[in-house]
Amino acid sequence: MEQSVEELVSNGDKFFQKEKLIDAIREYQKAFEIIGTKEDDDTADLAYKLSQAYNALEGKNDQNSVKYAQISLDIHRKNNQKDLEVLDLINLGYIELDAGKKEESEKYFNEALSIADSLKDPFLFCTTLNALAEIKATSAKGKEEAVRIYENVMKISEETQDWDNYFEARRGLITIIREKQNEDEALKNALDALDMIDRIAGGIKNKKERKEFRKSLSFMYDLASDIAMEMENVDEAIKIAQRSNAE
Repeated sequence: MEQSVEELVSNGDKFFQKEKLIDAIREYQKAFEIIGTKEDDDTADLAYKLSQAYNALEGKNDQNSVKYAQISLDIHRKNNQKDLEVLDLINLGYIELDAGKKEESEKYFNEALSIADSLKDPFLFCTTLNALAEIKATSAKGKEEAVRIYENVMKISEETQDWDNYFEARRGLITIIREKQNEDEALKNALDALDMIDRIAGGIKNKKERKEFRKSLSFMYDLASDIAMEMENVDEAIKIAQRSNAE
C-alpha cells in the first residue's frame, strides 16, 4: 500500500528527532517527489525540513541544504509571506555559517533583519538580531558589536516577554564574557539568569507548563554548570543541577 504524504512526513519527523538523518531524508524525499511541483505551503514546509536534515547530515557541504532552503524561500516570496521569508533567510544564513561561508551568511541575516524591521515584528526582529550577533561574535573584532546587539535584544525581548530570544541573547553575552577569561563575572551573570528563570517560572501556575518552560531553557543551566565546573566549583555545579530539576 502506497504511503500518503502525511505518513511520509510524519515518519521523516520521527527519524529527524532521533537524529537518524539519512532515514529522515529518505522519507522526506519520497514525499517531495509527490508534491514538489506545487508551489504551496506544504511544499515549502517540506523543502525547509529537507534543508535542515541535509544541513545536520553534511554541515560543511551546503549544496543540498541550500537547494531546498531556496525552494522554500522562493515559494514564500512568490506568495508574499514576508514573515516566513525572514525565517527562510535565517535558515540560509545558518546553513552558510555552518559551511564556513561567513560573508554569505551575514548577507542573508542582514536581508532578514531588513524585512523583519519593516514588519515591525519584535519576535522576528530579535530572532534575526540574535543570529547576526552570533556571527559577529565569531571574530575578536566583532565581539563588541555582538555585545551591543545582545543587549539590545535583551531589552526588546524582556519588554515583550519573549523569553526564548531573551535567554538566547543572554547566553551569547555570557559566552563572550567567559571567552574573555572573566569566569567569576560569567558565573555571576549565569546565576542571575537562573534567578530570573525561577522568578518567571514562579508566575506560571500550571505545573506542566512550568516544567516545560524550564526544560526549554535547559541550555542556561548547562552553561552555568559548565562554568562552575571549569572553575572547579563542584558544590555550585551540584546546586545548579538541582535547580534544573525543580518543579
